[in-house]
Amino acid sequence: MQKRIAMIGGGNMAGALVAGLVAAGYPSHLIDVMDRNQTKCDRLHTEYAVNTHLTAGDWLKQAEVVVLAVKPQGLFDTIGEIKTFLSAQALYISIAAGVRIEDMARWLGSDRVVRAMPNTPALVKAGVVGFFVPKKLTDQKEEVLTILQAMGETIEVKSEQELDWLSTVSGSGPAYVFRFIEALEAAAIKRGFDEQSARKMAILTVLGAAKLAVSSSDSPAQLRVNVTSKGGTTAEALRVMQEHHFMEMMDEAVQAAYNRSQVLADELGKR
Repeated sequence: MQKRIAMIGGGNMAGALVAGLVAAGYPSHLIDVMDRNQTKCDRLHTEYAVNTHLTAGDWLKQAEVVVLAVKPQGLFDTIGEIKTFLSAQALYISIAAGVRIEDMARWLGSDRVVRAMPNTPALVKAGVVGFFVPKKLTDQKEEVLTILQAMGETIEVKSEQELDWLSTVSGSGPAYVFRFIEALEAAAIKRGFDEQSARKMAILTVLGAAKLAVSSSDSPAQLRVNVTSKGGTTAEALRVMQEHHFMEMMDEAVQAAYNRSQVLADELGKR
């Protein structure tokens, strides 16, 4: 039996989730979205025929699954606005980055909380969604998957710490890829290509390489070897990347992102 879903927040990720659910056949009349922005509400209602609300109210009492899709810094205040209307049996799925389950449970007065971390490619139904379900909520895993799979491929992790690590790879990962595309584009422009051609080369090269990696049984390392002739131009380019410690740089970047996530989580948990 399909449950009534309340989406708290009507931003990009919430919109991606709504779009995915409706496209997968989830009844739009069972989806409610709350956002203070009238324009966002109007767009979601017009495009997907979901119910939209500017404020919390008795309509929330019917929600069996509540997706918390607001910015982490605003989650505490938002929960304060909605908690008096919520059912004691509601299941909460938070996609607010970095906010720990124990803190949300304290704010909500409920321990029925699951954490998930989608990434921005979810906006084009190509996301990676990591999620953590506490042991006490194992029976709810299937309904969690039904919702999260609307945004892309799902990866279940064994702990919140592992979810934080996942966030530094797949959550922040698109930004790393975009930075690489920027660098490749800039290098092409420096060699005389116009901006449009340079961008097209950079983006489609990354897209094609990713598609090849997905479809091939070879590892990324082997695919790199396959395109690298000894003593050739690609080998020389990779030598320069190695001299500049490309692998070490990525490792340090992931570690820095994780360290920052813990600082932010500690700060948010003080509420």
